[in-house]
Amino acid sequence: MNKLLKTAVSALVLICSISSAYAFNPDKLDKLINKSELNKTASIAVSIRNIDTENAVYQKDGKKLLHPASALKLFTSYAALETLGYDYEFKTQFYKSGDDLYIKLGADALLTSEQLNAAFKELRAQNQASFKNLYFDDSVFDKKEFPAGWMQEDESSPYTPKVSSYNLDGNVIKADIIPYSSGETNIKLSSKYPVSVINKIKIDDKNNHIETARCSWNNPEVIEVYGAVNQALSFNIPVSSPRRYFIFNTEQALEENKIKVSGIRYASKLVPDNAVLLTEISNPVSAVLPLILKNSSNLPAEAVYKLAASKKYDASGTDELAGKMFEEFYNNLGADTSGIIIKDGSGVSRNNLFYADWMSDALVKLHKKENFEKFKENAAQPGEGTLSNRLLELRGSARLKTGSLSNVSSIAGYVKSKDGKVYALAVLIQNFKQNQSEIKQFEDEIIRIIYNK
Repeated sequence: MNKLLKTAVSALVLICSISSAYAFNPDKLDKLINKSELNKTASIAVSIRNIDTENAVYQKDGKKLLHPASALKLFTSYAALETLGYDYEFKTQFYKSGDDLYIKLGADALLTSEQLNAAFKELRAQNQASFKNLYFDDSVFDKKEFPAGWMQEDESSPYTPKVSSYNLDGNVIKADIIPYSSGETNIKLSSKYPVSVINKIKIDDKNNHIETARCSWNNPEVIEVYGAVNQALSFNIPVSSPRRYFIFNTEQALEENKIKVSGIRYASKLVPDNAVLLTEISNPVSAVLPLILKNSSNLPAEAVYKLAASKKYDASGTDELAGKMFEEFYNNLGADTSGIIIKDGSGVSRNNLFYADWMSDALVKLHKKENFEKFKENAAQPGEGTLSNRLLELRGSARLKTGSLSNVSSIAGYVKSKDGKVYALAVLIQNFKQNQSEIKQFEDEIIRIIYNK
């Protein structure tokens, strides 16, 4: 063998040895999954891709359709923000036409009753203290407050408030549970809104957990709260009707600021073309990104999802139009949506069906978008949001979106391994009987294997 050939062979051997040293080894993942009790009864789908090569380095049931849960928010919020624009602002505007006042609603997920009151205070400062009629222009959204596939129990959950043109205070009422040494508890509400609370909370030194149930068979404004606490605790009560809650707070603001309305109040009517803008409330859409991606808040996720559809198609935002917006966005990105089903923007709907391969492929394609790094920084890293107590040793090496429903768990996002390579991953697990904490530990082991390779 001549000297030149020997040099070439040596170089090839060196390259192969380096490549094998940094190659992804699936054996550890296979061993983890195959020996797990989950693998016997639950559905587990895993898809991992190298960001640079775009190739799948590990797949298990990657084409199986499963529920994405809140991991879906990574995909819906990016499509929505790209459609709305990162400088978009939620706006609630106050117009005058003749002697009539119009409030044009913007489905603002950040709007508070304090801001609403301040707007009426501004009207009073402008000497706008008397109107004939007061109308709501609520055309930004349709009247459907729960997407298809949400469950009956979601209606009483503080995590799934209804979504509406009339979004205010997150469509929840804050409540505090105050325990007494006598063994009794009191529930104090932050609002005067007429909701009745049936208090079934007990004091228990070992437990601190509550649940809520809406007594719809009796009155939708009656909430039963039960469970046990060992200390003072705050929680949220979802309002049964965002529109009624908005009207109540509008009435409060009118009275406090001595503004009179003599005729029709709160009928739905479009703002006339000749109306004059008196004042407005604005909140930046960028402020909801951490709420959606770190804290997994459902209301802002649904709001921006439907708002993006409203803007794109110049129509009232609907779940159907939002789904069309989503599909057009990802089909243009090169992530074919023909094999998935999307019904909402938050992942709460049980009618959503995604597969892990689609999610990891879409994550690779998103990662190559020019402005995606800024978006990705809003996703939780270990020690933040839904990852506040998970994977703490990987802080700085992972950006992930978690998901949880009853008997469903998911996680998707990016992990940088020890050797500096970045991987996109999607893990979907469902139909299990174990506690969610056990499933999360299983997911964490998958991510640790990716990190350590």
